[in-house]
Amino acid sequence: MAASATHDESESMLVDEDWHKNTLVVSNVCGTIHATTRQRSFSLKKRSVLLVEFEYGGRKERTAYSGNTRALSWTDELTFPCSNTSTGEVLKIRVFYQKKGKDKPRCEAEDVVQDLDESKPLDRMIRVWKCADGTASDLHLRFRLTISRLAPDALEPAASNRVALPTVSDPSPAIEHAFDMMDCVVDGADAMQPIGESLVTVIESVDPIFQIIENISEVHPYAKLAFSILTAACKVLKAQRDRDNKVNVLIIAMKETYESIWTAKWTWQHSKTLDSVWDKVSQVTMDCCNFILKYRKTKTFTLRVLRNVASKTDETIKKFEGQFQDIKTAFQALTVENIRAAVMEIKSVQLESLDDVQNLHVQINLNDMIYPRGANFDPKKACLPGTREHALYTLQKFASGLAVDDQIEANPSVLWIKGAAGTGKSFIAHRLVQVLSPHAKVGSSFFFNYRTRSDAPPHSLIPRISQDLASVNPAWKLALTSIIGKDRSLRHETSILQQFETLLIQPALAVFIPQPILFVIDGLDEAGDWDERSELLEVLTTRLHELPSNFRFVLLSRPERDIVDAFSSSPYHISLDMKNLCSHDDDDVTRLVEHRFKDLKAEPKNRGWLTDDALSALVLKSGGLMIFAGTACDYITVPAPGWTPEDRLRQILEFDELPRMNSLYTVILEANVGSDIQALAHFQTIMGRMVCLRTPLTYDSYRALDYHSCCQKAMETILPFMASLLHGVHDHTSPISPIHKSLTDFLIDKDRSLKYHVDGADHHRPLLEGCLNEMAKNLRFNVYGVESSNDVVLDKRQHTISRQLQYACQFWAIHLSQIPYDLDIATQIKSFFEQKLLHWLEVLNCIEYSESIAALVAGVIRWSQWDDVELTDISTEVEACLHQTSAFKPKSGPHVYLSTLPYVAPTNWIHRHYRHLLDRIPVVTSELLTEHSSLEITLFHLVRDGTDIVQAQYSPNGGHILALNGPLFVLFDATSYMPIWKYDRLSATKLFHWQFSPDGSCIYLLGQDLELAVVQVMDGTCRSPSIKIHSTEDVIRAIISPDCSYVICVTKQGTHQKWCTQTGQRIISSILADFELFEEKDEIALSPDGDSVLRWGGERSGYQIGCWCAGAASPSILKGHTARIRCAIRSIDKTRIFSSDDDCTIRAWYLVDGREIWQSGVHVQHAYSGHCLAASPNKQLVASGSQDETVRIWDATTGRLLCKPLHSQHGSPENLEFSPDGEQLICITSEGIVYVWNVELALSAPLHYAFTSRVVFGVQISPDSSLIAVAVGSDVIQIKETKSAKVLARKSVRSKYDFYRVLAFSPENSILAYADDTHCIGLWHWQTPERDDHLYDGHHIRSLCFSPNAELLLSASDDKTIRVWNIRSANVLPLRVIHTNRESSDYAFAAVFANGGNRIVSAHFFDNSIKVWDLEAEDPLKQRIEWPPDQDVRLALSPNGRRLVSASKQGIQL
Repeated sequence: MAASATHDESESMLVDEDWHKNTLVVSNVCGTIHATTRQRSFSLKKRSVLLVEFEYGGRKERTAYSGNTRALSWTDELTFPCSNTSTGEVLKIRVFYQKKGKDKPRCEAEDVVQDLDESKPLDRMIRVWKCADGTASDLHLRFRLTISRLAPDALEPAASNRVALPTVSDPSPAIEHAFDMMDCVVDGADAMQPIGESLVTVIESVDPIFQIIENISEVHPYAKLAFSILTAACKVLKAQRDRDNKVNVLIIAMKETYESIWTAKWTWQHSKTLDSVWDKVSQVTMDCCNFILKYRKTKTFTLRVLRNVASKTDETIKKFEGQFQDIKTAFQALTVENIRAAVMEIKSVQLESLDDVQNLHVQINLNDMIYPRGANFDPKKACLPGTREHALYTLQKFASGLAVDDQIEANPSVLWIKGAAGTGKSFIAHRLVQVLSPHAKVGSSFFFNYRTRSDAPPHSLIPRISQDLASVNPAWKLALTSIIGKDRSLRHETSILQQFETLLIQPALAVFIPQPILFVIDGLDEAGDWDERSELLEVLTTRLHELPSNFRFVLLSRPERDIVDAFSSSPYHISLDMKNLCSHDDDDVTRLVEHRFKDLKAEPKNRGWLTDDALSALVLKSGGLMIFAGTACDYITVPAPGWTPEDRLRQILEFDELPRMNSLYTVILEANVGSDIQALAHFQTIMGRMVCLRTPLTYDSYRALDYHSCCQKAMETILPFMASLLHGVHDHTSPISPIHKSLTDFLIDKDRSLKYHVDGADHHRPLLEGCLNEMAKNLRFNVYGVESSNDVVLDKRQHTISRQLQYACQFWAIHLSQIPYDLDIATQIKSFFEQKLLHWLEVLNCIEYSESIAALVAGVIRWSQWDDVELTDISTEVEACLHQTSAFKPKSGPHVYLSTLPYVAPTNWIHRHYRHLLDRIPVVTSELLTEHSSLEITLFHLVRDGTDIVQAQYSPNGGHILALNGPLFVLFDATSYMPIWKYDRLSATKLFHWQFSPDGSCIYLLGQDLELAVVQVMDGTCRSPSIKIHSTEDVIRAIISPDCSYVICVTKQGTHQKWCTQTGQRIISSILADFELFEEKDEIALSPDGDSVLRWGGERSGYQIGCWCAGAASPSILKGHTARIRCAIRSIDKTRIFSSDDDCTIRAWYLVDGREIWQSGVHVQHAYSGHCLAASPNKQLVASGSQDETVRIWDATTGRLLCKPLHSQHGSPENLEFSPDGEQLICITSEGIVYVWNVELALSAPLHYAFTSRVVFGVQISPDSSLIAVAVGSDVIQIKETKSAKVLARKSVRSKYDFYRVLAFSPENSILAYADDTHCIGLWHWQTPERDDHLYDGHHIRSLCFSPNAELLLSASDDKTIRVWNIRSANVLPLRVIHTNRESSDYAFAAVFANGGNRIVSAHFFDNSIKVWDLEAEDPLKQRIEWPPDQDVRLALSPNGRRLVSASKQGIQL
């Protein structure tokens, strides 16, 4: 092979002594692309990332792929052996892009390396222009060349001649980077890629192990084994670089094992039953390789920190040796059965010691991530063993990475199984997990259930999958921990798209899992309504294929319309119908029936009627439906009044129609309930509550929530006879719930259930009253009885509250939303808020309620806002408080009072009402804690239905505001902001547009069916019959003209049409030129007058905007965006276009010539992409709304950000509208909240608040508490007033995150000391910006402290020193250096002055002690304080210097 030849040539060069002396290092690689617009469009659209290959002296090294093409840079350091002499060797440079998983050459160049000096790095810039594809775009590369000497021991020969390995002992950082790049190549390999193709990409030379593996894979082509072992071997042989003898022993053992397997091929080469054996061999190999890699990465740290880890490592190596010996012995057995038996007995090696070492670096706890309850695998729900065997074989085949159908070449990684209710989807899903879990083939499983939807919502699926993988794969856990550590908000992220990117895609790119791994997701149709599951369906149908192809997904659901549509439009899956999947399992119903009647049939008294013929007839009557057969068997065997089992069997066999669950349920209810009026009433009471409950409850909980005692009689008379239909009938500790969801569907469908119909609306009120009564009786302070506020674990795990109280606290507001306003209920809720609110929040915190508490309160606002001003005002105050205090979710229940209540604004109703009861807790005072700003008004809570985009509009005279969400219209008075009327459209058709009439007396509504209706502004009634517009083309956008005389629309065919609103007749029709430049899915908008058409799109449309103006022969094309455009509008004067894109950039354009006027600056733009824009009537302002939940106001002429962002507490803005006079800005959010902002007040807000919020890594309060120093991001320090948070001074620095805790104020507040990235101490005289002194420490600085007289500065560093600096002198060297421990690795990570500056107190990690030093002595004084082991320690002294406080995660000591 070519790669092999290159390798041999380079090795021959290494024989030359001159080539062993020096190393050439290529680093600091970065680049810029210079291309025309056409070249960029042609060449770079599909080549978003590049890598650079350097070749020198016959050796090739590559960088990793760059992040993007707009800022090309690579952090790799590439090393090459070179001679001592400068002979002008050629350095070849090649640039590659990726296409279909393969590296493709893009361009190349050559450079001559000469005149290099070891002491002087050489920076080079070269034009890489020889393009492989014929394009002429240039890539200008810059890089640094450095000569360094190679360590002498790096030249020692390999310890073993049996395996060819790189021989590097204590490698340099540059070599480490080079090998890491090789790891990336291996990690990026496709687990299902053919062996031959993989060899080309990851193997540089033919090694004996590789040859053996290739032979094995050819004889027994089990894909996952072949490639997993191949990749494992590559990782060991290419990435292992410590070259110590312990690791060599393992590599040799691995090679000998494969030689033995190959030698014994006659025993297994024709066997098709060794899949589990190959899995085990593969897993042992991968475990061993992961151990070697982990050992390499943690070896230095291990030897330094853990004394006993060396012996544990030796023990682990011996265990792996034993495993490989066992495998060798097994394959020397005589039969396949012996091989399987011996191999499957091999136990896994636990890598606990090395895991412990790595966990010392892990500071993020994944336990507080979203993890659902109620979605677990349940072995009781699995189908019977011996049934559905062919279906299980098919699914196991898919799980192993093989195609479901051998006749079809395509093998997607997603399998969708659809089937009607009762076809056994859940049974087979549970059975699949049950069968494969013992073999470690299931990565995660998730079972949606409409009964547990609140505990397992759609947004909990992906966090569960990622956490399940982390629990079994240490590498995945490490990658996930790293990702969460960089952005802690991801722990509670609910955007499923964002979860997929960060919790699945990113770890999958960082971690290689070789073997196929299965994910089972059942019950997609029970994952909420269409809107609730829409985002989940989008990810499952369009994104799962982006994961490695050995991630195998089995999805099961009913063929609901939205699910069918989602899968029909996606090419990344295969689908199977349950009928086809189980077509070979016709005998399963027979097995089920025989199993159910086994005991009855054994009794002699039943032999006369329970015959084989009768059971065969029952099987035939079931029609292959497992749920029908199971329910019928339960009905026959469970006693019922007046009916014998023989009677019930005969009753079912007498069915005249085809098997249907409707008929079976009706027969069962006729027998158990009958037609008596009282019995039917009892039945509807108990079943109605069961249907309305958000989660199943036990018998006792039902009784506890029976407020009017009307349920007791029903439970006693009806429930005992429902065991064939319900769980939990006889076992009162189990929740009462339907055995199958089809029962609920039957009961709520009046046409199917007839007299047994259950109307849920009749049962929400009694459930609500039961919840309110339960909370009034049993909510109390410290309901868990916790003795200490620090006892978080005890608080949440060892104490329980009743199920009915938990249910009441979680779901009372849900039941409230289902009933009309009622004065008695409103009075009870007011009393609840006044007496039990904090106790309610305490319980929700302790039971770890995962949903939004504010959303529950918002439901109260929506319920009362039309009828009860007082309750609405109280609820609004409570909601505002929850948003202000992060929903009252501290670490434990008691901290609802201790750590959250103090932060409630003093003007808030909660503070006013509850503060006097808690007089011992602290009070936080700040001007930031104020009531609602006069800047904004929250108008109304609209009910989101997910069908329409929320919209709002002012009337022509500005006197009214009309807001729309779905079918609901609300008209407000624009002065008082009070709602005037609401109008619910009966039509389910979405709206294209609506428009006020010129005089403001009526509103024209245009549906997507092009039906025009007119509504009176006075009372919200329809004024005249609807007018229908009949277009012969597909209309994609339509509006009503401002004078309401015309309907203007644009069709899919590119036609611009105008219709009369009075007659419905078409007036004008014209063709839009070049309309085909855009894709069909691209966005389109019409200007308010309908004369102009705007269209914009994404990558395929060239990120451009097209504008068709009246009278113009062709459109104006606006180009310049570099990401998908999200919104575009035209200015009121028709001269400019404003647009926003996914790069968060706002741009303005001249319409006449398409020139860009301005674009928003990077430092002031939104954090996330925007969805809406609005232009003010005076042409001076542009407002933008974004997913970062802010609205920003820009100068329309210059693009300058004019004020601080306007923050929404209720989701992201989806619609913006200026009032006709431009003085107000109206906004409707994604949560259906209507805001109105006062534009004049907004523009008066200081601009220093306007910058994008960033993470704060350090805070220091000045000695007199008047100032705060804040470390923001990784490059900014701010000085703020404590009271107002006003920024007084700002400084840019260079510092890593872990330096940022190191801040210290001087006693008089004039100097702030900080540690920067260069291991220097900065002295910032922030009141005199021109002064900025630096003291050089040279090590990682852990602590800084000023002396009381401000003349000395104390620093503690990880070089085991404490240094004293005289900051009044001009000396940059320390006045005194104290060595804390010369013999061990101990260092002080906190140090303070004591006794007026004459003594020093320091905290030490190694021996868990606090030491006291005399300023002039070498050794510490005899005073020594021991403290619990915890590295996160802070020290502080009392003003008189007599008291020392140490604070850590373990507590506070005085």
